[in-house]
Amino acid sequence: MELTQTVRKMVIKSDIGTRAVAAKVQKKHHVLLNELNYENTSHKLGAELLVPLMKACNSDSPMHLLAAEMGGLFIRIPDDSCSNATLVKVVKEFGDFISVYGEAIEEDKLTDEDRRLIRIEGQEAMTAIQELICGINNNGKNLSQV
Repeated sequence: MELTQTVRKMVIKSDIGTRAVAAKVQKKHHVLLNELNYENTSHKLGAELLVPLMKACNSDSPMHLLAAEMGGLFIRIPDDSCSNATLVKVVKEFGDFISVYGEAIEEDKLTDEDRRLIRIEGQEAMTAIQELICGINNNGKNLSQV
């Protein structure tokens, strides 16, 4: 999926809605949607808007795409304490990863789309695990104290 498509999906699926996202990044609603329309050749999304959009949407999905395209992995370093919610997130993300992988290998042939989905879910699982590790290290706690 291309970057503009990923950003468009992030904005449209935002919990606050596209109008609130546009307001937060100081764009007119229709202008932002035109910039996010990858078929529109007269409006283009500027790179300087990417971080404000991610902050407005509370999403780092474009960072995962960019990191994967460069053969890397994006990991957000948590700034708050490790909680039981973090543990639940780790289990959920790993379960999603295994589920996507299991479905793909059932057919005994991995398509490019299967590989893409496995990569995305794997990155999300590794990110969740790293968040857990960082959260534990930042608090000086171990798992028995969480």
